[in-house]
Amino acid sequence: MKLSRACTYAFYGLSYIAGQPRGRFVPASEIHEQYGVPEKHLVKIFQTLVRAGILTSARGVNGGFSLAKPPSKISALAVIEALEGPINTGCLLLGQPCDHDVSCHINAVWRKAQHQMLVVLRQSSLADMAPSPNFRPPQLRILERQ
Repeated sequence: MKLSRACTYAFYGLSYIAGQPRGRFVPASEIHEQYGVPEKHLVKIFQTLVRAGILTSARGVNGGFSLAKPPSKISALAVIEALEGPINTGCLLLGQPCDHDVSCHINAVWRKAQHQMLVVLRQSSLADMAPSPNFRPPQLRILERQ
């Protein structure tokens, strides 16, 4: 599974917010300064997460984005599915629905791997991704389009 650029930016931003005091609204510009994530792109991504009930937003001088629930209640899977839609559970080799899915011995191995990945994503929360106080963030400028 490869995460889209939007998911990558979202996880950096969400983990940063998860490390802030509960209820603090974090401006996208602050996340941009920490990680180099393109601010306008991040705002669009976060607006999607607001509509999904993962974030709340506020306008104005003290505005920005805040988690809608405790970080321990927001799974990695919920974030991915809010941005990408449901994870494909069809044929993992062909990336499409398959009539032979149940009887295909090749796909059975990949299906087990996918099941384990979904378990990990479902059980992992933003609390698990929140940075420690002495964390030094990477600069993600390499992810921007050149």
